[in-house]
Amino acid sequence: MANPFVFMVLEDMEDEGDYRSGGLFPVKLGDVFGPEGSARYRISAKLGYYGSYSTVWLARDLVANRTVALKIVRASETATSRETAILKHLSTATPGSHSPAVLQLLDSFILTSANGSHQVLVTEPVILLDALLALHGIQVDLRSVVHQALEGLAFIYERGVVRLALFAPLFVFLITPNLYPRNMGAAIDLDSLTEVDIWSECGPPSIIPLVTCEPAHDTASFPPYLTAALDLRGLLARGFAPREPRRTLQKSPHRRDATAPRAFMAPEIVFPIIAHGNRVPPWDWRADIWGMGCTISQIAGGGLPYEHSGTHMLSGIATLCGGAPADWTTYFASVPDKIPPRAYTPQDADALWTKTMEYIQRWGQTAEDARRLVASLRRMLVMDPMGRPSAAELLRDPYFVGTVLEDALPSVGGLSSLEPTINAQRIHEDTSLTTSSYSSKDLDLG
Repeated sequence: MANPFVFMVLEDMEDEGDYRSGGLFPVKLGDVFGPEGSARYRISAKLGYYGSYSTVWLARDLVANRTVALKIVRASETATSRETAILKHLSTATPGSHSPAVLQLLDSFILTSANGSHQVLVTEPVILLDALLALHGIQVDLRSVVHQALEGLAFIYERGVVRLALFAPLFVFLITPNLYPRNMGAAIDLDSLTEVDIWSECGPPSIIPLVTCEPAHDTASFPPYLTAALDLRGLLARGFAPREPRRTLQKSPHRRDATAPRAFMAPEIVFPIIAHGNRVPPWDWRADIWGMGCTISQIAGGGLPYEHSGTHMLSGIATLCGGAPADWTTYFASVPDKIPPRAYTPQDADALWTKTMEYIQRWGQTAEDARRLVASLRRMLVMDPMGRPSAAELLRDPYFVGTVLEDALPSVGGLSSLEPTINAQRIHEDTSLTTSSYSSKDLDLG
């Protein structure tokens, strides 16, 4: 299909073709939105987009005098979107017990455009964990961050949200293969900053004008320009530290699909995909525990504890787990050119975990903390999903003995205050995420 607009958009912008009937809501900087046509939320900057599902914007709440994030959902998805209902369920299921590790829904309403009706969710601004860890100068209280992530998981599971997510295939909300660093983030407090402050620290956005190739194209269906996402690194360098961790509630930003990285998928999810081309394998919460183990490993030691590229991922998992199920062994025998025949023994697993423990120590953990953390990871990263503990059970692991979560939450939720001399360089390059991109907040809903 030919590009309906004159100029090509930048890589970190949404697809201009999504501005059509049933598509995205056309937003421009300075727009003011609110429930029932009220003028409450003034758009300051774009935080990101989630494939063709939604765009997310930084805005100023003119009534409460605070900075918020607005997620505006595609018109064709609004009628079936369950995000608002799930967030409200989590905040009201047990009054007074809302988990601080779960996204806070501040407001919701419907907007109407030439493209249809659009659900709007108002939340705290959030920056993805991946983006935070890609900045030099970030000091992470690993035990506190992991504790809070598990606490959020336990809170969500206890309220039956996993079951609700079964009816929301468009969300990555706790769909088990989708628990990974780009679905976790930290709320940031920007309330003390004006719009001018924000732009002076972050710089002006890149803008591409939308000029239609067809004069008959309805100009009300698309904005006058597309804008790149705000780069929050300038604000972080000034010391605006994340205040609390959050599990994200939306699709991975800057991706054309909602599929989580294969490297974080549990064995029972990834094997049918690789071996049989099954794109919709069965799953349950136990696969989320595997994803959490991978996420913790990446945060603690800078990477996953096993080879995870292509077909070799299966061999890597078998090595990590110290054995391969019969159907895996049969598949390995059928592709000797891809996976050379070999035995997978508990001794192989012990050697791999010993290396992982060494990496974790290099990244700042004491020998005893590294030992206890690896013991927890070995419980999470097991081949048999029935052998994985729940999030609530993991919270009782020896690694968390002595952790006082209450002491961490009021400040920056496990992330220490940032020094003003942060060198905002990446630790690694990620083609699907930039440090300026918004981390869809909270529950992993998608």
